[in-house]
Amino acid sequence: MTQIEYTTSYGRPLTPREIRAEKRRLAKEQEIRRKPLRTSVHPGMIIAYAILLAVSIYMYDFLRNHFMMLVLSLLIAALVVDVVALVFVYRGIKLELIAPEREVSRYNTAYLKLTISNKVGILSLDTNIKLDVENVFYGDKSGVVLSLPCPALGTYEQHIPLHYSMNGIYKYSIQAATVRDLLGFISLRKKFDVGAEVNVFPEREGDLQLDMTDMSRGMTESEETVKKGHDFSDVSDVREYIPGDKLMSIHWKLSAKRDILMVKDRVAMSDQQMIILTELSGDDETVDEILTLTFAVVEQMVKSDTFVRLMWWSEGRFEFEERQIMNKENLKSAFTDIYYEKIYADSEKTRGYMMSIHPELKAYVKICMHNGQADAVVVEQD
Repeated sequence: MTQIEYTTSYGRPLTPREIRAEKRRLAKEQEIRRKPLRTSVHPGMIIAYAILLAVSIYMYDFLRNHFMMLVLSLLIAALVVDVVALVFVYRGIKLELIAPEREVSRYNTAYLKLTISNKVGILSLDTNIKLDVENVFYGDKSGVVLSLPCPALGTYEQHIPLHYSMNGIYKYSIQAATVRDLLGFISLRKKFDVGAEVNVFPEREGDLQLDMTDMSRGMTESEETVKKGHDFSDVSDVREYIPGDKLMSIHWKLSAKRDILMVKDRVAMSDQQMIILTELSGDDETVDEILTLTFAVVEQMVKSDTFVRLMWWSEGRFEFEERQIMNKENLKSAFTDIYYEKIYADSEKTRGYMMSIHPELKAYVKICMHNGQADAVVVEQD
């Protein structure tokens, strides 16, 4: 376990008492971030104002002069104005959350743009916003409370830097914010429903060196499938239906216009494809490394004009999902689908399922953990 060394800003080690105080402060901050924002009253400010008002009343009663009457009137007027101003600011505040970069490479930094707009001519010096973030694939959730100003009749933009160390779909959302009055008596909670998404893909620098001699055993004859997007062919012409044509080749829109069945005449683009099965088992870091290697291997195959049939076991649907990968956009789309899958524990279950569900595959490339690291392994089926 890593030992954390607590030091001051100028390098002096903290004393045990200072370390305990620092730990309590950090624990308190984490507890505040976990709690939802609520409407809350700040008794300290109310008590201070009440004491000031009581002293002013006593001094006016004792001195009976116009100055103390003016002070007392200002204190009462300030309270009324404060309440009215809080109501207007509460109604006029709007939030907007935008992710300028919807796709980001892992280990890179991107920015999230948070905009606060206020339609009324009254400012708020303390607006607390709870920003929640969730990695859909790994199920990690966290949040942070931002304390930002809300200008009068204007907007305030905050660019939040975010460093992505894991793959997946990151969902950012703001469910509520609190607006505090100018005198600091109360913070009113207002509901919001704004959000943004960022897809993080496992890009690698440079080309991956693959041993095609061994991996070529994972090539298999391509087979047309009825699943959408899996046809390794291209449309060359449209003709009338001939008995024996497959229903999946019917051009339904054109047939409806002509009142006669028309089919799409296809020409094969490749008679072979690489079968790659990516393993979604293990802890978060393990799966992340497997996905990183999978992305690199498939991308390298696409660059070398090799058609890839990417497969993975879907624990939720209890079946193999597969996608045809012909370009990088297909690859990103497939990974977006993978990010909504569930991670499972048993890394050997896919081997048995492949033998029973896809016995026609003589061999395929399985990307999994091998000898302590992510590796591409050729699996042969009897």
